[in-house]
Amino acid sequence: MWGQLNIKRVLGIGAAITGIAVLIVSLPSWIWMLATGGFLIWFGWMLYTTKW
Repeated sequence: MWGQLNIKRVLGIGAAITGIAVLIVSLPSWIWMLATGGFLIWFGWMLYTTKW
């Protein structure tokens, strides 16, 4: 049980890291700037509108 669970988890993390590396290498930098800017705008708006 634990062996299969750990193997699945390790394979999943490895696949995610590989996918992120492929995206970073293949996408142009302006797409990353748009994505980062969009995330910061969204994150800032969420912080501004959240009632503590």
